[in-house]
Amino acid sequence: MKKQSFMWVVSLLIAGSAGVAKADENVWAWGSNDWGQLGDSTNTWQRNQPVRTKILTNVLAICAGKGGGGYDFSLAINYDSTVWAWGYNAYGQLGDSTTFYYRYNPVRTKFLTNVVAISAGGSHSLALKSDSIVWAWGSNGSGVLGDSTVTAYRRYPVQTKLLTNVIAISAGGSHSLALKSDGTVWAWGYNGSGQLGIGSSDYNTHFVPVQTNLLTNVVAISAGGHHSLALKSDSTVWAWGYNYYGQLGDSTTTQNNQPVKVKLLTGVIAISAGGAHSLALKPDGTVWAWGYNGYGELGIGSSDYNPHSVPLQTLNLTNAVAISAGGEHSLALIKSDSTVWAWGQNGYGQLGDSTGTQRNQPVQTSLLTGVTAISAGWNYSLALKYVKVGIEEKSKIKNQISKMEIIKDKIYLSVPKSINAELKIYDLCGRTKEVIYNGALSKGDYVFTPNIKKSGVYFVRVTTNNFKETKKMVLIK
Repeated sequence: MKKQSFMWVVSLLIAGSAGVAKADENVWAWGSNDWGQLGDSTNTWQRNQPVRTKILTNVLAICAGKGGGGYDFSLAINYDSTVWAWGYNAYGQLGDSTTFYYRYNPVRTKFLTNVVAISAGGSHSLALKSDSIVWAWGSNGSGVLGDSTVTAYRRYPVQTKLLTNVIAISAGGSHSLALKSDGTVWAWGYNGSGQLGIGSSDYNTHFVPVQTNLLTNVVAISAGGHHSLALKSDSTVWAWGYNYYGQLGDSTTTQNNQPVKVKLLTGVIAISAGGAHSLALKPDGTVWAWGYNGYGELGIGSSDYNPHSVPLQTLNLTNAVAISAGGEHSLALIKSDSTVWAWGQNGYGQLGDSTGTQRNQPVQTSLLTGVTAISAGWNYSLALKYVKVGIEEKSKIKNQISKMEIIKDKIYLSVPKSINAELKIYDLCGRTKEVIYNGALSKGDYVFTPNIKKSGVYFVRVTTNNFKETKKMVLIK
């Protein structure tokens, strides 16, 4: 029996060009702000509802750090593929080559161009460039930069050694993960809890990447505080590392130094590892959680200090398209209205519901609609919001494509008048994987079925004379 395929749109990445409604992707932030990690030009102690991050426009991707203890920082990719950073900087994790301990406004990370992915860890940062090479900066006490040295910290990016053909990255509390195009996972940094997945737990420095055991056909990775997650092409989830609170989901609280299968969980399309809890998203839009629940971060209607070692369904959430696990709280993005919902610890306002009240089931974050991406840090949260900033021109190429949607394994286009169009699929590094169509389209509705055989994350782009629209999809076969 052939496995069912899912194509799931998790965020609108690029929309608009000359002749269509101009738009902007703005960053919004809420929660702890003692080091300027919200990027609103202040260090106001906390914000319990979203404020706009200053300076940044035309943002492609965001990532909140997992520092803990309030030592948080944030990263963003601009549409020109440069990296911007703000917040705590004592270890150089902003990468702007300065000795400033904090930045209240975003600054550009030095020497990086052509970046396609970012990840912010405890006190270090990772970036993936379009040539599939990983770069890292910040604290390096446990070899977490992977540059083959134990230099205490780096204030500018250095190349991670021995890694090529990387398609995804994830920075944890004190370790790092990379996913290669062959479906294998590589890890480096601290391994005291077995979070590298190499079959042992030790306190030695692992300052170059090593391959995680027993994993093939992986399509997504996520590094938590002291544990790691992987999603395989068969839609199962695997976990390794620290497990005192059941965050590995294998029905035990025993630490594992190589991957084990998460119990009772199939059909998963996305994963996220938090400080000591884990989240998974299914194609029906439901969210599942396991691990620590002392602040209600599992969203199961109660909070307790007992380990939850198998996944439980988060209450009152359907139609979710993205998830993010923070230090002690969780976020979900809802497809139907592009709103953000949050639950768990709220002592710093990180749920954004205008209160400081802990929530053991999801509540809506205030003031946010039109959201396309989310990221939960330790005590704060980020969102990327799509905002129209111009007026549609009535001349030339008005409404060349009136609709582009991806539903399961099909791409739907609506064309209001005859045009020439090209429809392509790219991988994360910008390489063309398939030309689905190239030629004339008459007025009408069209359905295209891609022929990609391998699971992974891709971009679908339609191009006409002066119009482009691109959407991100996750394909699991």
